[in-house]
This record gives sequence, C-alpha cells and structure tokens, in this order.
Amino acid sequence: MRHFSTACICTALLAACGETDESRDTQQTSISSIGTLPQITATVPDTTGETTEQGGTGTLGGSETSEGSTANPTGGGASEGVKFDVGEDTGPIDPMPETGEPEGGCQKIDFLFVVDNSGSMAEEQEALAVSFDGFISSIQNTVMAEDYHIMVIDTDAGNAFLQECLVLCTFFPECEGYPCTMLPQPEGCDATLGVGLTKDPSDSECGVVGGNRYMIDGQPNLASTFECLAKVGTNGDGSERPMEAMVSSVGTLNKVGACNDGFLRKDALLVVTFITDEEDDEESNGNPVGWNAALVAAKYGLEKNIVVLGLIGDPDQPNPVCTGQAEASPRLRQFAESFTYGSWGSICSPDYAPFFDAAVSVIDTACSTFEPPG
Repeated sequence: MRHFSTACICTALLAACGETDESRDTQQTSISSIGTLPQITATVPDTTGETTEQGGTGTLGGSETSEGSTANPTGGGASEGVKFDVGEDTGPIDPMPETGEPEGGCQKIDFLFVVDNSGSMAEEQEALAVSFDGFISSIQNTVMAEDYHIMVIDTDAGNAFLQECLVLCTFFPECEGYPCTMLPQPEGCDATLGVGLTKDPSDSECGVVGGNRYMIDGQPNLASTFECLAKVGTNGDGSERPMEAMVSSVGTLNKVGACNDGFLRKDALLVVTFITDEEDDEESNGNPVGWNAALVAAKYGLEKNIVVLGLIGDPDQPNPVCTGQAEASPRLRQFAESFTYGSWGSICSPDYAPFFDAAVSVIDTACSTFEPPG
C-alpha cells in the first residue's frame, strides 16, 4: 500500500510531528540554492605533538577543500567503489615478527551516525545518504583500518511508523493496512532511544546482515543499505535528543546482551557523526562537558581514540550558510570542539561531500596515533 505523507496535516498537529520541510520552504530560502561550503572547525595534532587549531570555510585538519576535491591527495575516492567485505573480526592485533610488539595505529573503526528524524530533516537525510558512498570509499582507500562497524540511530525513542500512524489515525480509520485500533506497538529494542536501526520508517527491513543492529564486514549492498537506514524519516519527536541517544548507544545499550551488544569495540577507533537542524533539546540529559565525559569513558578514558563530526545549524556564526533553515546549536558546537579530533560543518550546505572529504584526513591522523587500551 502507498505510504502516506503527513506533510499536509502537520501544520494542524505541529506538536505531534514537528515543522515540515514544506512549511519551512514557504518562508525561507531553499537549501539547494545555497552554494557556500560548510563552516568547519577542528583541532588536530601536528607532527611535533603540539595541537594546532584549524578553522574556516572548507577547511578541516589543515587541508583546504573545494567542491569535488578530497582532503588527502593520495587517498582514493569513490571511483574504486566500496570494499566492505574485508574479512572477520580476528580479535587482538598480532605482534609484528620483527619486534614482537603490536602493530601501530588502529586496525578497526566503529562508525556511529546519529540522525535527526524530526519533521524538517528530509533534505538533510538525502544529502547524508548521497555522500556516504564517497566517504566510506575514501576511508577504505586512505586509512589503514580494514575492519568496520557502522550503526545508525535516530533522535527519539519509538517507531517512526507508529508515530506517523498516530497522526493519520486522527483523520482515517486505518494506516498502512492496519486498523487504527490494532496498530503494531514498538517494544523492547525498537522502543528504546539510541538503539541501532535495522528498518526504514515504514517498518520494512533494510537488509542488515549478521543478526546485529549495525553493519559489519561483508555487508552486501552497503551503500543502499546505509541509505535505507540513514533516511530515518520525518515523523519523530520534535524535541530532538541526539546527545542522549548517542550516550545511550555506546553506554548501557552496548553492554553484553543489550540491544547494541558488540558495536563498540575496545580496540577500535570510534567515529561519531551527528546531524540535526536544531539544538539538542534542553530536556535532554546532560551538557557538553557531560556528553564528552560519557563518550571518553566508553573509550576507556582515551579521548584521542574518538573522532566527532557534527553537521549543525550555523546562523550564529560569521558568514553563516544557514539563513533561516536551521537553529543555532551552541551546545552541540561546544561538544564537537571539545575533542582533539572534533569538528563541525553547516547542515545547510547543499553538498556534504567536501565536509566528509576533509574529515577523512582527520580520521587518518586519529587512526595513525591510536592508542590501544591497556
């Protein structure tokens, strides 16, 4: 059955499904009309061991970018395609025969994507999905790690399919073939904030293999599977809680037997990407200092084993890309900038590829200096 759109009724039910792209577009400049590169700031260590702050439009980790270019000139790109089937997790790193010491740098990377699923995020989710193939290909062609976990979570608890049906059932007797008196109720992991997604907003499986709530080596059709997961829908709670979802996903939900069991590995670099057009809701638990501490604790106190990438609103910054499409997010910006390998870009950029191209060199640096936990 055709999937209903709630855009036409969201104005009357703003509290239920949040602002829509359509209502926003009638008052504000279209995102696609803006050609400025994302505003990016980062702090990365140089080769002497000291840290150097980098910033400015189209700059990350000291590598200047332009549309269609990559941050690492020796790195590949999307041209070689996705090479995700790279073998099984073999456990601890084998010692090098010459020295008897572990091989340096990270051998594994855990990618966490935190995607806002409120009513105004359709275009941004599309931009994220489109940029992923080139991003992961550049990672595989540039970074030494060859073993990845990839997990996508949204910013509210509950099933987006049910959220939409709750709205539609105000006007119609059924939703997607279900009588409104017999709607499927999310339970367990599916009703938990921060859980890894395996289905699209219509409750259809995206094809994640392995029985986990994240993708692992050997995931077939990686780009299309990620696209299915990253388009988390626009029927989520308008009170976004990306940071609370992030902390839960790598904390209590990552314990043995929990929903995300096995995603976060002790001997892997953690790369967190969050994308939202609004500030983290004030009702969300914590603050930038606490969010940083929680993430560092999850990585055994090794802050440099974490890379944080944020795509957020920048109307409060010099030369903003957002001119009404997104809310200023000072708390989220502070959180991203609190990490050695932390950076942020404008969510209003029409193309996220330059941001992710530049991020590859930062991830490469973080991987090369990775410190295995004791």
